[in-house]
Amino acid sequence: MNVISVMGGKVHKRQEFDGGEDAFFPLCRTGGMTNRGTKYKGTDAEVTCSVCLSYDAPKPEVKEEAPKRSITREEWLHQAIDALRPKFEEIGFPLPEKIHVSVGFGYGAKRESSIILGQCWPTPLSEDGVNHIFLSPEMDDSARVLDVLIHELVHAADNCKSGHKGDFAKYAKLLGLTGKMTATVATPELAEALRELADKIGPYSHAKLYTRGRPVKPEEPKRPETPEEPEAPAAPSGPKKQGTRMIKVVCKSNCGCGGYVVRTTAKWLEVGLPICPVGTVMEIA
Repeated sequence: MNVISVMGGKVHKRQEFDGGEDAFFPLCRTGGMTNRGTKYKGTDAEVTCSVCLSYDAPKPEVKEEAPKRSITREEWLHQAIDALRPKFEEIGFPLPEKIHVSVGFGYGAKRESSIILGQCWPTPLSEDGVNHIFLSPEMDDSARVLDVLIHELVHAADNCKSGHKGDFAKYAKLLGLTGKMTATVATPELAEALRELADKIGPYSHAKLYTRGRPVKPEEPKRPETPEEPEAPAAPSGPKKQGTRMIKVVCKSNCGCGGYVVRTTAKWLEVGLPICPVGTVMEIA
């Protein structure tokens, strides 16, 4: 049996209540138990109250989503290549179907003055006939990684035939690379597009490698617990302190040069002692 207000209206499910057979209260608890002024009576009519019906409606299963797997840096780079392929096709300079890309140093990549950020190898030098691209582990900025990747992809599309001239320079500029062709950078427009692409792919799973040693942040000077009056600077007297100490180097007095004398710094003495005009190795005085 269901219940309905004696005044009519929606039909409710009856709430089981310890009040006897004459206790008619709606399952949704509207009126009746909360408002004694509303009276209900029994009815055989079908329930029309959506709230009462919702109590019996099956609750939708909430499926827990599996945690998203973070991709490796190589997977990240391959997703970037797939996203960049249409750009190369638009300018009529399509990429090879297969490209190997890794993070690491290519052969001879380390120089005294700088680190090569990217390197592409032509297919004839690969056993499987596929271009190999290496990106420096010194880079951790995702947009800059994509910037360098495009440079190397231009080499791959050209199979390294043009070096940094000819077709390489032509198509690199069409893609939005600028500056010296041996060390290109993205135009502001391309840099913004690459930043959006990096955000779309997700975090670049790579920790920067400090090939020249981790930079040390200078420590801040400790402040005294109680403020002190600064000491007045001492008045200058005598000659100013020499910034770099010059070290006297002499030749033997019995040498044919007659006791040749020069002055140099400790930096160059670490390289080696100078030689007098006659050819004798000099000594520190």
